[in-house]
Amino acid sequence: MPQMLNCSEHANDDDLQYHTTLLLYHLVEWCGSQLQFSVQDVHQMRERISGKIVQIQLGNVVKLRIIDRVPELQ
Repeated sequence: MPQMLNCSEHANDDDLQYHTTLLLYHLVEWCGSQLQFSVQDVHQMRERISGKIVQIQLGNVVKLRIIDRVPELQ
């Protein structure tokens, strides 16, 4: 799983974990209250994101991005 990079000025890692869970619930609800994927889909996704990092910024707006890892974080 990719690392999460906390880009928030006033949020600690516990806040980050809490808001990430809320974002997941929001996504599932937004997609009709159900997301479904196969084990093969998960393996393919893990391969694609192995060189990525999740960047999250908490504030008045929550921003979540998936970006390429910088070499020093690989």
